[in-house]
Amino acid sequence: MAPVVFPICFRELLRDVCQKYSLSMPMYGVPVENEKGAIRVYGEVELVRGDTVTEAVRCWSAPCANVDESEEDAARRCVGKLHDEFSFDVRDFNLEDKKCFEDLYGRLSIENEIVKKKYKRVKKDYRLLWGYYNDLLTEKKWYVTERIGLKKMIVACGDLLDRPNAVALDQNGNADDSEEDPVAPPGYGTFRS
Repeated sequence: MAPVVFPICFRELLRDVCQKYSLSMPMYGVPVENEKGAIRVYGEVELVRGDTVTEAVRCWSAPCANVDESEEDAARRCVGKLHDEFSFDVRDFNLEDKKCFEDLYGRLSIENEIVKKKYKRVKKDYRLLWGYYNDLLTEKKWYVTERIGLKKMIVACGDLLDRPNAVALDQNGNADDSEEDPVAPPGYGTFRS
């Protein structure tokens, strides 16, 4: 169901404001047409300043397609000027909702910017950590490969030491099958003072 729209007639609102503040009724000036065919009209309200002085408030409309729209826009601008002069309020329910939604939008925009900045920071940290993770995996593979190589070398050394037919050789290359400790070569272990 489409919403029901009630247009505001600013010419009537301007007349009501003038009556409320005992001002003369508004007058609308001669329409002026520009080279593009748009029409401008001015609205004029007289404000009493003291006993003998009156001030004419004149507001020109924006260029519009016809005289009716131009007078309506001029009346809207006059209401705005009188609003500044007398500080009255016109209750506009749509405007109140609009302000509420604009405030909400403003807050959510700020929160959205904060979340975007946090997301960018987390994404940057993720990339950094991903790089560290890959470096650690590469280093782990290197250590595992190194450890496997060391294990093979230890097993090979152990196999060499566990051979039953291993024979110690003396300096001359002769095999020594005795169970005794080998004799130190001459000059080995003597100290000179």
